Amino acid sequence: MLAGDLARGLAAATHPNGPIRTYREARHAVRCARHLARYLHETGFTGALSHLTATQITPYWLEFGFTFERHSRITLNGFHADGGPLHADVQAHLDGRPINQQAGSTPHRPYSDTEWRRIDEAARSAIDTAWQDHRKALDSAERGADPIAHGITRDNLAWLIRRTGPVSGRAIRAMIPGAPWSIRATVLEIRDALYPTGYTALVYNLRLSMLTGAVPDGIDDLAVPDFTHTGPATGLLSYRKGRTAREALDLRGPAVRLLDQWLAHSAPLREHAGELSECMWINYNGTALSGQPRTPWQRIKWAKTVDLTDDNGQPMAPHGGRIRTTCHHRRDRSAWTGRTTIDPNHTPAIEGDHYLHHHTPAQVEAIEGVIEEAQRDIRRKAAPPVIVTNQDAARFAADFPRLVADPGLDGDAIQRLLAGEQDVFVASCASLYNSPHAPSGTACPARPWVCLLCPLAVFTPRHLPNLLRLQRYFADQERHMTNAQFLAVFGPYADRLSTDLLPRFSTTAIRAATENVFAVLQPEEIP
Repeated sequence: MLAGDLARGLAAATHPNGPIRTYREARHAVRCARHLARYLHETGFTGALSHLTATQITPYWLEFGFTFERHSRITLNGFHADGGPLHADVQAHLDGRPINQQAGSTPHRPYSDTEWRRIDEAARSAIDTAWQDHRKALDSAERGADPIAHGITRDNLAWLIRRTGPVSGRAIRAMIPGAPWSIRATVLEIRDALYPTGYTALVYNLRLSMLTGAVPDGIDDLAVPDFTHTGPATGLLSYRKGRTAREALDLRGPAVRLLDQWLAHSAPLREHAGELSECMWINYNGTALSGQPRTPWQRIKWAKTVDLTDDNGQPMAPHGGRIRTTCHHRRDRSAWTGRTTIDPNHTPAIEGDHYLHHHTPAQVEAIEGVIEEAQRDIRRKAAPPVIVTNQDAARFAADFPRLVADPGLDGDAIQRLLAGEQDVFVASCASLYNSPHAPSGTACPARPWVCLLCPLAVFTPRHLPNLLRLQRYFADQERHMTNAQFLAVFGPYADRLSTDLLPRFSTTAIRAATENVFAVLQPEEIP
């Protein structure tokens, strides 16, 4: 019965009704559902999902962490959306915040200069060798003729393989009556020179990643039409980034020449590729045509073949994410000349003593003022928001002594805060004329969203409708601005609102405030 309910929840949680959209997600969800069923069976649970209580599911979430909690929540929500009944306590947990939070990922570590140089030299050497062998094989094919009529020679075998496509030595022997077994090695050598292997496609792919810094999955899925020449030595590369959409990259010099050489190198193979001819990284792996050269085993085996090692002498397979990180890291450092003095004839001590040390009193005061203001801003942004959920003034003063002490508030001021007499758009202001954004005695001129990071702001449930309106305003701005623009203008405020302020209010209060917001909107304003 339990297994049937879990299967019902998984089916209801799949696309388009739920968040399970890919085969990989479905596989993880099924694995986690089996894990949950085994856990409940081991704890003695024999009922259906409708008999499951919060005291039985909560220990499971606490013990096994974020991934299993996430997938079990998806399954339970799918079961409930399909009409399955759930215990009220379990449903309250599903409506609230997850117990476990996803751990932050570890950024890729860039390669050191010596490791980067080893990868670059190995890729360059492999590309040069493969290209020279390819040119020699083409010349041999041009000089050759039909081996059946003119005899079995290297040039004649190259002529035959060039016209038949990538085939095995056995197939070539079958085409030439009386051909000896000894030609097999020559046939394989000519075939691998004429038609790029998986290793050859891998090093071209690797070299392009090192020159451009594009995302690995975007480069792996390239098609021939994605590369367009915009000039003799310039080009435009269009690729799809998995987390966003299609992006374009301007190519110059080495990257353009590399792609031109690869297209020429793989042109003979494309003539025999059929539907795969549009794939950028087409290769022949010995048995069939392929379009994916950057598989894990190929990277590992290639690194062992060329004896590629890290700074500790351990085998080092090239990693697409680290290559992208290293490319951007080196690009950021490329503009620095390494010189640390203004005048190369001066030592750092001379320049520090004679050019950077002496300031007028006014300059010193201005510099100290800038430093103090920056420190106040950092302290203000790090302070947690003040949220009031009880309208009792005495309890408010007891729970939030910092708010009382810092601005110097008295009992009357606290009463006015709680009564709403000092409300601004999204909060109550502890001291409107003592704002950190204006001179003392002047009314605060800051925009409404600046209150989200202001230490004088106090948030109560009556401000929830305006906070939700501000959240919708942020969403509208994000659709009309680039990511960089939005993060520069609204990023800290949107993050404080969505991750720190709103989660502190109950689900019931947010639902009631949401209904209040939509009730006062015109029909054309409702999203």
